[in-house]
Amino acid sequence: MALGALDTMGLAALERWYRQVVANLDESARILLVGEEDGEIVAMGQLALSGATNADHRAEVQRVGVASGMRGRGTGRQLMAALEAAALESRLTLLWLTTHDGTEACAFYEAIGYTKLGVMPEYSRRPDGTLWPGAFYFKVLSA
Repeated sequence: MALGALDTMGLAALERWYRQVVANLDESARILLVGEEDGEIVAMGQLALSGATNADHRAEVQRVGVASGMRGRGTGRQLMAALEAAALESRLTLLWLTTHDGTEACAFYEAIGYTKLGVMPEYSRRPDGTLWPGAFYFKVLSA
């Protein structure tokens, strides 16, 4: 299980949750991108736009995922580049995200230019329910 879910949630509940996100997508608050290959979704990511009037230049990168069979093929880099391009099209110049500290995701985000801001202990649960520190990253975009 991944993408913000606990193992106890189950795949059916996770699928219902994602279908609800897509069905109720408010394009003024969220940008959702998916990558497909041969009609199958192989990657996805979201930008959650800030609702604050003094932060209309900022969005949180959320729910980035790449199918395990697609890893190591540049799919994650392509997805993040597409998210950043969508951000710039929407006049967003600052992206931020969190991920579990000490994971491969940290090395990935650092390799594509995100700066680690810090780590917060016991930030969120791993899929098995274990509390884990969260690593916070940001990237300033330029056209």
